[in-house]
Amino acid sequence: MTLNRVTYPPGRDCPLSSVVCWSYLCRVQGGVGGRRSGRCKWFNVVKGFGFITPDDGGQDVFVHQTVIQMPGFRSLGEGEAVEFECRPSEKGIEATFVCGPTGSDCRGSDRRPISRKKFRRIRCYNCGDFANHIAAKCPHGPLPKRCHFCKSSDHLIADCPSRKADREAGNSSSNGEYSDTGGGAYGEPSKSSTLSGQGHQASSSSS
Repeated sequence: MTLNRVTYPPGRDCPLSSVVCWSYLCRVQGGVGGRRSGRCKWFNVVKGFGFITPDDGGQDVFVHQTVIQMPGFRSLGEGEAVEFECRPSEKGIEATFVCGPTGSDCRGSDRRPISRKKFRRIRCYNCGDFANHIAAKCPHGPLPKRCHFCKSSDHLIADCPSRKADREAGNSSSNGEYSDTGGGAYGEPSKSSTLSGQGHQASSSSS
């Protein structure tokens, strides 16, 4: 019996449909009602499917991630040894169950699809970083309390001297736009001089 092509009982040709022929191929190679061994030919982790090359030399078997036995993200690594069961379909032979050697979980591929989901950055009150996790799920583990502004462990952010200094510097720079004694920003007259000038004009007109 040749496993690389479909063979039939002596004296009988195959006038049947391609699906029945695939079914016969599966049966003569132990695919229906039995478990075969093979290796992953390739697997697309983004689309979730690939092909297995049987060790007995049969045709490549289609495999979808839903039939793979493993926890979490299901996939197959290129060249990974597997055991599988299969059935005929309109497009060829497809796997109905895939596991590792001796029924163990599959190892899977080291590759993962790139996530396009955008995460909102939030502050973690454990490590103080702006990231996509909260303190309860911080990967750094429990850390001592510290200031999240300057990272010092001597005080908390409410009492941070560096933060107060930055605030005072910001307030002084914003108040410096208008001076009580000199010209305003960009050479414009100050509020005090403008108001005094208006008062002088009003007194002159009344007299």
